[in-house]
Amino acid sequence: MAGFFNTENKLWSAVNSAVDAILLNIMWLISCVPIITIGAATTAYYYTTHKVIRNQRSGIWKEYWSSFKGNFKQATKTWLIFLVVFAMFYLDINICAQYLKAGEKIGTMVYLFYGLLAIALIWFVFVFAYMARFEDTMKTTLKNAAVMAFTNPVSALLVLAITAVALYASWLFIPFVWFIPAVAMVFLNLVIEKVFRKYMTEEELAQEQENDMMRK
Repeated sequence: MAGFFNTENKLWSAVNSAVDAILLNIMWLISCVPIITIGAATTAYYYTTHKVIRNQRSGIWKEYWSSFKGNFKQATKTWLIFLVVFAMFYLDINICAQYLKAGEKIGTMVYLFYGLLAIALIWFVFVFAYMARFEDTMKTTLKNAAVMAFTNPVSALLVLAITAVALYASWLFIPFVWFIPAVAMVFLNLVIEKVFRKYMTEEELAQEQENDMMRK
């Protein structure tokens, strides 16, 4: 029985990670309420999922708010750009859907805007994941995230699928919104980190692993 209640037991480790993931998700949801803070919150969410949930660092509260504050200015500016883009596509899709319903040929443009929205959503996820993991200017972040996303089409499609399923499931099963994004973020981290590692040097990977070990 002593082994079962050992905090290093794999079962207890999994339970602790699950609890941390749920608490982290709640922190993210609360941080997103002002809307303008969604960029900083999402950056902190990705960072803390990678460092604490997946790499077993201690202290979700400290890691989350450290990333939130450190990336707030750049993440907020970047999020406002995406917010405008998403709003434009939303309006275009609604207008074209009305034309399509009325039998107008121009209504078929709705499929183009759906495609553009999908591209923007993939880019959005990669941008804030990149911002969480690397320090760069906003221009370089947008450019590098786009290159990483669209030169790895399989990973990009997986990111789109995970994000779309999570959004739809959260809308369909609202009472589970406290949990669904947490699962999605872990899977997104698994996919995106494989892409990031392709662009990191051996020295950078070794240094990161050493830093994570020191902060456990």
